[in-house]
Amino acid sequence: MLKVLSRRLKHCNEVATRISNSTLTQLQQLKAQLAEEMGKPVGLHTMGIPAALSTLGVIVSFAIPQLWLGYGVLAALNQPAERVALLFAGLNDVMMFMIGKGSIRAVRLHLTLAMISLILTAAYLLAALSGSTSPGVSLAAALVSLVMLGLSGSCILSTAFYKMLLFTLHNRAWRRLISQTR
Repeated sequence: MLKVLSRRLKHCNEVATRISNSTLTQLQQLKAQLAEEMGKPVGLHTMGIPAALSTLGVIVSFAIPQLWLGYGVLAALNQPAERVALLFAGLNDVMMFMIGKGSIRAVRLHLTLAMISLILTAAYLLAALSGSTSPGVSLAAALVSLVMLGLSGSCILSTAFYKMLLFTLHNRAWRRLISQTR
């Protein structure tokens, strides 16, 4: 699965580079190629549903352990957990907008935030399984966090997510084509 994901991301990186360095004719050919790779013109990928569900999973899986984390690390840093959660959610919002614009860097950022959530969720789950009496630790919450992270991961690995990336790159090529013809 990870080989497929890395191959898909590599292809999207190559397409993004080609969009930046293409002439008018090459952009038209690239746009046609991307439309062919996407397949059907309308579907979940055109609405960004896979990225939205993935982002929701990452945000929730990060937010659940915030109470537990807030009592520990964030208290030491003198920062309230709500501020960190809002910063994380805001960063995800900006990232979603940039993914919609065809930014592969934003996809990499999304994967990084998912990994951060995975690490935090794993630590929270271990704390819950060890029977920790720390405030905010709950096995049920840890399992919900794990399920939401699983939802995010399944969306990222789905074909619909890949087609959505192709769709955003197609639209990016189209916008560049329009700007070059003006």
